[in-house]
Amino acid sequence: MNPLTRLRQVVQPGTGHRRATRRPRRAEETVPLVVLMRPTEAMVNDLAYCPAEERTTLHAFLRTGGRVCWTCRTRTLHDPLTSTPTTGGAE
Repeated sequence: MNPLTRLRQVVQPGTGHRRATRRPRRAEETVPLVVLMRPTEAMVNDLAYCPAEERTTLHAFLRTGGRVCWTCRTRTLHDPLTSTPTTGGAE
């Protein structure tokens, strides 16, 4: 590269139409991967009837109640699911 071109880029950068000056990025807070991967609602995937699709599709069952269709993203409300076994064991 020509030394004059290099000097001009240092003194007056980004003067061309396609080389607009870049604004320095703000410092963004880094979030650890463990925090990003932590589920906000424990979900289980299973097949269920979707009223919008009018057929059985794959759903994400939410811990707080309800389910979300993976095909059309329709949310169907129902009571929360629990994994607590019934008193007296399995029958």
